[in-house]
Amino acid sequence: MKRVARLVLALAVDGVALSARPAAAFDEQAVMICAFRRALAILSCKEPDKYSFVGVRDGVYVFNSFFAKGFAEFYVQLNGDLAVFTSRVWHGRMPSGRIMRDYNGGCVNVLVDTLPCSSLSSARCCGSQ
Repeated sequence: MKRVARLVLALAVDGVALSARPAAAFDEQAVMICAFRRALAILSCKEPDKYSFVGVRDGVYVFNSFFAKGFAEFYVQLNGDLAVFTSRVWHGRMPSGRIMRDYNGGCVNVLVDTLPCSSLSSARCCGSQ
């Protein structure tokens, strides 16, 4: 009887643990890359396809784009639910955006301040595996 009670308890705990987790039905890193590319486009008044994803270095997302007179790297550093955008060509300007994750919908939304050249303030990407 004790074994049956333990088995029922174990199954109940597993069921609660499985239902408490968010649905991870999407490749979060790929969706984050898409959202960061769109946020960089908003912050620099360019098209998202002008930014090439280079990779992740020490937890920092690195993008490359032609800027002013040559190619430059752009960095996205994560601090909890905050994304900080930097580049040497921005001369110390470090805009940030709030990262909103929708695990059930498979989406990531990065909210940034609107610039005069863009009416957008939201960089949203969705995806599924």
